[in-house]
Amino acid sequence: MSSREVVGKAAAGTRTARGPAGLASRTRVRRGPTEMARLKQDLLARARHIYAGEGPEALSMRRLAQDLGLSTMALYSYFPSKHALLEALWLEVFEALRAELTDAAKGLRAPLKVMEAHLRGYLGFWEARPEQFRMIYMSTPHTAEGDAVPMKDLPVYAELLRLEGQRVAACSGRGQPPGADLLAEVSALALTKLIGYLLLVLGIPRYPLPDRDALRERVVADALSGIAEGLGG
Repeated sequence: MSSREVVGKAAAGTRTARGPAGLASRTRVRRGPTEMARLKQDLLARARHIYAGEGPEALSMRRLAQDLGLSTMALYSYFPSKHALLEALWLEVFEALRAELTDAAKGLRAPLKVMEAHLRGYLGFWEARPEQFRMIYMSTPHTAEGDAVPMKDLPVYAELLRLEGQRVAACSGRGQPPGADLLAEVSALALTKLIGYLLLVLGIPRYPLPDRDALRERVVADALSGIAEGLGG
């Protein structure tokens, strides 16, 4: 039996049984938490494949159900809308990024060293996941109603921005926390430099860079010095 058939049968949650006089009847199969979690991951994996290979417009609830041999009702029990599906795709990426950036600064105390580890961790995370970077930053997915799905709706995305802001603020050399406007400006400028680099190396992979490693080092150094200078550090 193919993996598609296995997933389809598990997701459908039904099986055919023979009752009196050989009549077929439908009975619901109970799935445990482990099986349900595994099926949800299968759904997300297929959604990522469609998104990365064909673009956000190709990903629909009907298409996903058809590809996995599911009923649409079974699919909606996991993701009630395309918006919810897209949020789930982004959520797993941003949660992994948050863990990566948190771990990047372990054992470090000097604010600029923490910030440098943060910058390097951010670039390294996306360079190791080019398809996910393109999915999130190089496309504009829409719901069936035509509404764009904003990243800012995800609490974990707000947490990532807050983590960056805290680490940027710690680099201030003025003896007091920077104002909110200055902090937002300096943080946004640093992030712009990182994403600009990633858009070049991941968005235009055939661009003839003379030395990608040297460029990455320059971007990190420039972002770090911009933070220190912008905050008066």
